[in-house]
Amino acid sequence: MTDFYLPLCVNLTPRDVRHHYNEHEALAAHDKVIRPLFQKSFDTFVYGLTDKSELLTVNRDILIKDRGKYRFDKTKECITGHEYLWNATAWKRGSIVMILKKGFDFTDIFRHVYRPGLIETPNSGNSPSATKKCKEAAGKGDIGICLPASNGIEWIQIYTDLEHRDKLHRLAYDNCKERDWS
Repeated sequence: MTDFYLPLCVNLTPRDVRHHYNEHEALAAHDKVIRPLFQKSFDTFVYGLTDKSELLTVNRDILIKDRGKYRFDKTKECITGHEYLWNATAWKRGSIVMILKKGFDFTDIFRHVYRPGLIETPNSGNSPSATKKCKEAAGKGDIGICLPASNGIEWIQIYTDLEHRDKLHRLAYDNCKERDWS
């Protein structure tokens, strides 16, 4: 197993919320975490949507079919008004993946997250193709961000090379709102 396979994981919702939120509502994480990551990403995809998917039907205006997944049309507003796509839990969609350049500064992002740690089961809760895409990005020196298919925006996993991951882990720990899992 390669070390970058153990991504950094940070929660986007506090302990009392977790994934128990109204999937159609805007959450603080949309503007404080998702939007800055999305704006700086050079590729953003959603996996696991089928032609009959309600999420595809109501978000077709911002999604472009791309070899078995959908690419976000970044020329359009893709967050406000599309919260259900980002928030959907219980495998209503696959994972959402954002690819960023390695030099992205996470300091402001980490001020709005909770409970950083390394995750040993990155496939759990994610589309296998999404995990593969994030691992490939890390292998190329970029950053792969993965939002789970199972729990909406409860957490994100950050894939990067080992040296950068360890620096990000320390930065997240030093700046996050909540450190403990208990």
